[in-house]
Amino acid sequence: MIFSDTIAAVSTPRGKGGIAVIRISGEDTCGVVARMFKPAGGRSIDSYPPRRAIYGNITDANGNVIDSGILTVFRAPASYTGEDMAEVSCHGGVYVTRTVLAAVLSAGARLAEAGEFTRRAFLAGKLTLTEAEAVGMLLDADTDDKMRLASTALRGRLSEKISEVTGDLTAVMGALYAAIDYPEEDIGDEGERKIGGVIEKSLADVRRLLSTYRRGKAVSEGVKCVICGRPNAGKSSLYNMITGVESAIVTDIAGTTRDVLRERVSFGGVTLELADTAGIRQTDDTVESIGVRRAEAELSSAELVIGVFDGSAPLDEGDRRMMASYPRTSRIAVINKSDLGVSLPECDVKLIADSHDVTVYMSCETGVGLESLADAVAQAYDSTSVDLDRDAVIWSARHEATLRRAEEYLAAADASMKYGDPVDAVCTLCESALAELSETDGRGVTEDIVSEIFSKFCVGK
Repeated sequence: MIFSDTIAAVSTPRGKGGIAVIRISGEDTCGVVARMFKPAGGRSIDSYPPRRAIYGNITDANGNVIDSGILTVFRAPASYTGEDMAEVSCHGGVYVTRTVLAAVLSAGARLAEAGEFTRRAFLAGKLTLTEAEAVGMLLDADTDDKMRLASTALRGRLSEKISEVTGDLTAVMGALYAAIDYPEEDIGDEGERKIGGVIEKSLADVRRLLSTYRRGKAVSEGVKCVICGRPNAGKSSLYNMITGVESAIVTDIAGTTRDVLRERVSFGGVTLELADTAGIRQTDDTVESIGVRRAEAELSSAELVIGVFDGSAPLDEGDRRMMASYPRTSRIAVINKSDLGVSLPECDVKLIADSHDVTVYMSCETGVGLESLADAVAQAYDSTSVDLDRDAVIWSARHEATLRRAEEYLAAADASMKYGDPVDAVCTLCESALAELSETDGRGVTEDIVSEIFSKFCVGK
């Protein structure tokens, strides 16, 4: 990939639309657009101020008019990529858009690679790596929570927090280097307390960021949540209630659900990859038995289990079999049909409570208790302690891994200060922590990691 090239791509979605936008960026942007766009007033493009919408004709390599449209030029460094940029808006027909892009390429640009515009913005210092990752998440957002998380990160909240910690550590490093270079100048008890205090604060800040990972990951990637239970316990009714769509068939006939139904939904401040499964029981029905095996397979890989129990009848062998097969993960029990009066024996209630993290009493027919279930999901993923609109939140395994290593180095540095270890040992540990924090935000990240991140972007972004 050559970053001195002038690149171009269609930035609007593929397909027919009112308009399409072709984005251009690079040293020869103005030359490229001058060769394929003719302002209607006859003036040269250079005579217009930056960011002015210019109406004119779009031409091919032979000077033939393809379409009319709007050109906007953004001069470096005041552009998304930090380079000279332009956007050409044309009519949004599939063939027209393709022909206009071909004209831009014929005028001297090359087709951009996936994420290359945002990658150039990162390399130009317009975005930190975490902000660039947030751009990708915002484009993929399919729930309100995911959009809010991406928007907050794109506004720099996470980058600001990491910069705050690295700034504190950099100041500490200066004091430690001075102590190493001038050993005769004792930093004294007060100096040690100040340095130790900053290291402790930095460690607390990193641990606070790490504590947001469970919520951030749940929002950005989704949590595989399986609704399970015996036939006619109310699983499909609950599934329909959470999704807000009557997707699952609900009848009084046991064994109605034969296959796994799936829906992605935001619930309790978490993105759930929700699955409704067949009722778990022994059956001689060939088709239903396949559904039971699929239900058990879904359950084995669940990240969140919602076990639904019929509150109007004692537990049966299917209930016990289901609870015995739970994976080691978050578990919420829903005792359904509470509107009919719960008649579970006390020993059954205790077994349910012992097998789950929290128990919710509900009526999946009337909706009573749904809010309590949402609260239970929120508690399981710390939704109430994290504000997606204000807090710095980490969401990727890369963030978590680098911050985890930074935490280890800072914890060791904190211990070294308290044990009175040599200053150079503390300094080395702080240096290592600083390097990990820099990698989190992209200042010390490797080329391979950068390439992997931007490869997931669409062409044109």
